[in-house]
Amino acid sequence: MKAVDAMSAPPPAGYRTGANRWERGTLWLQHVDPPPAVEGPWPPLASDPDAFTTFARDLGADERYRFIDVLDIDAPPKRALAFVVCYPTGGSVAEAILPLFSTPPPPNAAFFARQTVGGTCGTVALLNALLNAPGVALPEIGIEGDRPTAAAVLAAPAVRAAHDRAAGAAGSAEAGRRQGRHFVALVKVAKDYLWLDGKRSGPVGAGPRSKKGARRELRKLVDAVLDARPDALFSVVALVDTAPRPRPRTARAAAPAPPPAPLATRLSLRRTRSGESSTDRPRRKMYRK
Repeated sequence: MKAVDAMSAPPPAGYRTGANRWERGTLWLQHVDPPPAVEGPWPPLASDPDAFTTFARDLGADERYRFIDVLDIDAPPKRALAFVVCYPTGGSVAEAILPLFSTPPPPNAAFFARQTVGGTCGTVALLNALLNAPGVALPEIGIEGDRPTAAAVLAAPAVRAAHDRAAGAAGSAEAGRRQGRHFVALVKVAKDYLWLDGKRSGPVGAGPRSKKGARRELRKLVDAVLDARPDALFSVVALVDTAPRPRPRTARAAAPAPPPAPLATRLSLRRTRSGESSTDRPRRKMYRK
């Protein structure tokens, strides 16, 4: 296969110039054309939290981080760092969810990878979730520095190897076939929630961060798709931190005050100006005139 220079090749059809590379940890934003899709489609991923956890482990994520199923979107895990949502496509779903993905993003830096190869929407959503989660590091990708570009991450051999292992034999048999589903990530960056959809040109604002922010945004997406397709099936997976939280330090109670000394002891400690004890000094008789 003939190599193509990503910087000299024209952008893919339908590509809009703008923000498609966001760097984490800074407000620096730079436009870089994504590499053209010069390879065949990857085997699709299934929405399986165990396979997602294996994907993260293969890229070097700590064992404290894992993916779990969200059985009730109205009660998501409290320690969730990010969410990966799989929903059906086709029909009027695209029009139904368009209002959710039309909000401009806040001025917060976030890693964002675009999907340029078929079958990679699951991997793109996983990378967008993992690389924006606080505390999560993926050293096996093999990219130095804390500002990896999306193109460099997707081109890393370790990412493709982790993808193939997570897809398994079932996914390899479905390579190149349209699956009728799509993966997106919901992440928390600074004080806001962001939708990260690899098919779009950049992050999408999803409202301010709050205790009910994840439930609010997940419910919006689910309701919008169900309005278009009442028989639609969903899968929501959360990235959680399973490490035990340190117990808060409690202030030590003040020592109780000692009981007061007996009266005789207190009287013996009283001294006069001449140094005599008040108990040793002879008492004066008082006479009335």
